Amino acid sequence: MPFPLVRHVFQRSGQWVSRFLVGTLLASAQPLAVLAVEPLPESLADLAAPPPLAGPRLPDPMADQRLRPLSLEEAQQLAQANHPALQAVALEVESLQARLEASLSAWKPQVTLKSSAGLPALALEYQYSPEDSYPRGELETNLNVEATWLWRDPQRDARIAAERHELDQVRLQRQFLHRDVRLQVAESYVELQRADAEVDLRLAAVETAQATLKISRVRHRAGVAARLDVLQAHAQLTGDEALLASAKAQQTIARRRLARVLNLPQGVVPTARDANGRQGRWTATLEESLAAAFASREELQQLLAAIQEREARAKEALAVLEPTLSLFVMGTWNQASGNVLSGASPVESQFRGRISTALGLRFAVPLSDGGGAQASARRWRLAIRRQEYLLADARNTFQQQVERAFHTVHAQEDTLELRARQVTTQQEILKLTTARYEAGVGTQQDMIDQQNALTRAAVDHAQAVLDYNLSLAQLHRYTGLPPRP
Repeated sequence: MPFPLVRHVFQRSGQWVSRFLVGTLLASAQPLAVLAVEPLPESLADLAAPPPLAGPRLPDPMADQRLRPLSLEEAQQLAQANHPALQAVALEVESLQARLEASLSAWKPQVTLKSSAGLPALALEYQYSPEDSYPRGELETNLNVEATWLWRDPQRDARIAAERHELDQVRLQRQFLHRDVRLQVAESYVELQRADAEVDLRLAAVETAQATLKISRVRHRAGVAARLDVLQAHAQLTGDEALLASAKAQQTIARRRLARVLNLPQGVVPTARDANGRQGRWTATLEESLAAAFASREELQQLLAAIQEREARAKEALAVLEPTLSLFVMGTWNQASGNVLSGASPVESQFRGRISTALGLRFAVPLSDGGGAQASARRWRLAIRRQEYLLADARNTFQQQVERAFHTVHAQEDTLELRARQVTTQQEILKLTTARYEAGVGTQQDMIDQQNALTRAAVDHAQAVLDYNLSLAQLHRYTGLPPRP
């Protein structure tokens, strides 16, 4: 029987083709960094994201809100594990990998088994008289096994190359989405830090205004201060309480924004554990920052992969007119048996069978498709030119982003130092004004004005820290270079 030999030959040929194809793809593929999502540590396991199909739940005012202090590093870990966009693009990568594996299976031999059984030769044969007529019947069974290996197919090769470049694009998209999420977390976290700092400053201003009002009332009862001083202190307290309420509202909004970015479970309210301060210095020069940006921006690599994909699509369109060559091996087993009946007794029995094999090549050459292949290839070539212009525009945009962020960071670094110096100066002025008021030389309004000036200076300093940290995070996102401590 030739079938075991045929099966052995095609099994060996399939293994050889698979090894050859995998080696070719690995040799031509560009190395891409694979982002593995690390599991959450035990301390953050209870903050895992809810199921994606879980219905929205309205916040319950009667439920206890859990305040959860988080550092910036812990917030980054939660975002990488919980962010829905990162999980969705990771599934898209797996989906395209499965599609590529399905396309690679076209390199392996395809085996088909066909079988049939029936009565194809049933007829009535008559003698000279109707009484002596008899039927003749045959039962025929067919079994056909065919193995085909498409050895040369330019359209298949171009399609596999296009799908591989498309997979590269999604992998690169996952990488720069990973950077975007880190930037979102950093922006939300430093905004929460600024809101916390402002709440603390406004609360301190309210406590100071309360103390001033208490002293004014005591002095008014003692006949030392006028009623105008009491009214001024009361108006100052009212204004500080209004500013405190506004600051608390902004703090709540900042917490909810961070919770949304981290995709935390319902009822968990994140708070900033790290203190509000500058998160490092940018020591790289502008030339080093631009070079790092052009070398590490995944968006540029994604546009290059898109150009390569469209080149492969153009080849796939033209490959419709190229010849294909396939090798086939076929084995057929046929058996037929029948009886000749006269009345109810068998008078004749027949049996015949046949086994045949065939080995050959199939060669197909498309002659014309009406110009469809050329038109489709031209469409993809125009798409390549469009991607080239988009690449040039993206390069200019990225250069502008780096330059703007670079100069902004250095300008805000100077602003931060000036704001810190302003806070120190206002503290000294307030001390002198308070001493003059206690000595009876200054007025209470002078002291209230200097307290307001100190609070404004402290709030401006907190805003300057926020602006500096945001620019630093953006520059890190644009270049991939970490800031120095």
